[in-house]
Amino acid sequence: MMAYYELKYPDDVSSWVATLGRHPGQKFDPKTGAEDFSEHRKVTHYLASWRPGEDWRPAPVCLHFRARGRKLVKKDRIFNDVVGPFISQNAVERMRNLLERQGHVLPLDVVNSDERFFLWWVPCIEDSVDYTRSEKFPDGTIKKIALDVQKVAGITAFRPHYTGMYNPSSQGTVLVDEEFKSAWNDAKLTGIDFSPV
Repeated sequence: MMAYYELKYPDDVSSWVATLGRHPGQKFDPKTGAEDFSEHRKVTHYLASWRPGEDWRPAPVCLHFRARGRKLVKKDRIFNDVVGPFISQNAVERMRNLLERQGHVLPLDVVNSDERFFLWWVPCIEDSVDYTRSEKFPDGTIKKIALDVQKVAGITAFRPHYTGMYNPSSQGTVLVDEEFKSAWNDAKLTGIDFSPV
């Protein structure tokens, strides 16, 4: 039986955070005073709409090193959930072969730090979730997925998909196999807890 794992954040979740866009803090509309999410939405749309074979323009992100006055810690996977995880140059150097087996390692434009981070763009595998066998909440949304093993056999990493799911192109959930989990842990990389699916 194949084992797959979701990339969860460790319990301490003290890693750096990346926000989308060139502005490192909240941005407000000078006329209305309302928070301006326009750049965030623009970057989100770009990440979700990019496809392999297209030119890639490094998307701008800002790293945040403190939260509520508490210093955050650099990890190899940092907090962000659009399309796929943001990972460190260290992770790319150690894991490139596995990262590029199904996915794409795309440089990000970190505008407020010299640290280099990358988007690990991982494809959706259409109908990889067996909706009928999955455990559901009363409203029909999935509580615990069951995979279609024939669709995912031999795949190192993918984003799960089922017909009718909300906005699958921008979902950031990535599942990886035992080989990936072992390689990440053997390389002593940080920022991921592997939760069995």
